[in-house]
Amino acid sequence: MLTRVGRYEVDQLIARGGMGEVYLGRMVGAHGFERPVVIKMIRTELLADERVALMFVDEARIAAGLHHRNIVQIIDFDLFEGGAFLVCELVEGCDLGGLLRFLHAPPRYDIAVSIIAEIGTGLEAAHEATAEDGQPLHLVHRDVSPSNVLLGIHGEVKVADFGVAKARSRSYHTVSGSVKGKAPYMAPEQILGEPLDRRADVFSLGVLLFEVTTRTRLYSAKSNAVAMRQILEGEVPDPAERRSGYPPELAQIVRRALARDPARRYQTARALVDELDQLALARRWNMSRAAIGDLVRTVKLRAETDPGTPTPERRRA
Repeated sequence: MLTRVGRYEVDQLIARGGMGEVYLGRMVGAHGFERPVVIKMIRTELLADERVALMFVDEARIAAGLHHRNIVQIIDFDLFEGGAFLVCELVEGCDLGGLLRFLHAPPRYDIAVSIIAEIGTGLEAAHEATAEDGQPLHLVHRDVSPSNVLLGIHGEVKVADFGVAKARSRSYHTVSGSVKGKAPYMAPEQILGEPLDRRADVFSLGVLLFEVTTRTRLYSAKSNAVAMRQILEGEVPDPAERRSGYPPELAQIVRRALARDPARRYQTARALVDELDQLALARRWNMSRAAIGDLVRTVKLRAETDPGTPTPERRRA
């Protein structure tokens, strides 16, 4: 295993995928300076594939231009003997999927709604991003899913992985009609390979809203084909069937976010977040990042003290 790339010490393998590996590491500087980071590497043989190489470079370039507290920050991008690497900030905690798997019941509504509002705020920032010339990037994440939402022990909520994002400035553009993303979180128009805009991410955010507030899957986790059929047929069960006492106003927000027709959805992530904020005010829910951090720390502590329970990822980027 590599122990160093550039000025970064490589400490621990976090994950391995088709495009490379993800490691926990440290940025090392003079006089004992250190900063923990996450290093995403792509191997030399994959860089020989122009399509893969351009997608990796695009991820670095697009994400590096997004500066927002709800988006994982890109620190560096460079080449080394074995390929190329991307350096991201470290979020100490777990991803949203890990959190939900570990919990025995849905989180309190104030915490669940706070998480979704934070995700939506990050998506809005990405959707509104512009290039250096001031022109809109028209960025669509296309993979808003639990594994791409990171939760920190200090209450951070960050959207990660813009590797398959659609943007005007991409060097590599996917073939028309090709599908990118995770099937149970795709908008209908995404499944059909139709032109996408920010409303596709709003649909995915609606799926997350349903799942976080009920702690149940909305669309099939066993079969992508079944999940896509359910989405295209517009199947949205009443959240009250999954969680007793589910607020009807919140159910209405869920249904609008998951509208089959993009024109009937919230037109922006900001519009969805605004309605969540208004509902929280009316319900006197305390929208607090501190409460998110408390929950993440509790999950982390349980994972460390009870080896028999499913453990969420503790470090992700």
